[in-house]
Amino acid sequence: MGALAVESVMSITELLNDPGRRDHASMPEMDALVDADALQEADLVDVRFDAGSSSVALLLDLRTALQFRLANTAVLVLRDVKELYWAADEPQGARRIAHYIMSSKPGVDLNRFALEVVCLRGWRFRATGLTAEFYVGDVPGLPEAPPNFAEDDWQAITVGMASWDSLFKPGWATFLDPVDPEPI
Repeated sequence: MGALAVESVMSITELLNDPGRRDHASMPEMDALVDADALQEADLVDVRFDAGSSSVALLLDLRTALQFRLANTAVLVLRDVKELYWAADEPQGARRIAHYIMSSKPGVDLNRFALEVVCLRGWRFRATGLTAEFYVGDVPGLPEAPPNFAEDDWQAITVGMASWDSLFKPGWATFLDPVDPEPI
């Protein structure tokens, strides 16, 4: 783990491609890479899979999360993805709704990081990869509470939620790298 980096603001997409991203290494309030249910009641805003780089990233709103009070946004990334599973029981709709995480289970299996996330309304995500990264910080200008997805118009919802292009001020980050197997 490294020291907390000098404050910087960049888009989330820029952070994920920044060669200096490990400069943000420090311990967050909870670590979603090792702590079961660390993401409980966070809102799964979006999932982005990039086949070219074999990576998957989860964008999370922390304003309703039980374990986080010092930041409003998190990004969890798996790199060198070997398996990806997605299931959603709910019909697609025109309006954005909250997808609160009920359970998050990180683990290491056969030298690979594994993550399973279960959300309200039957959404399930599972992936394994060789490395994992977890960034916690703030999207400046987000209101203290998320929008009301049932009553607010699309513009209010869009302005009130982080996106991949949102400016992001990383506060903490943790990293899991593959471990070489013990020699026999």
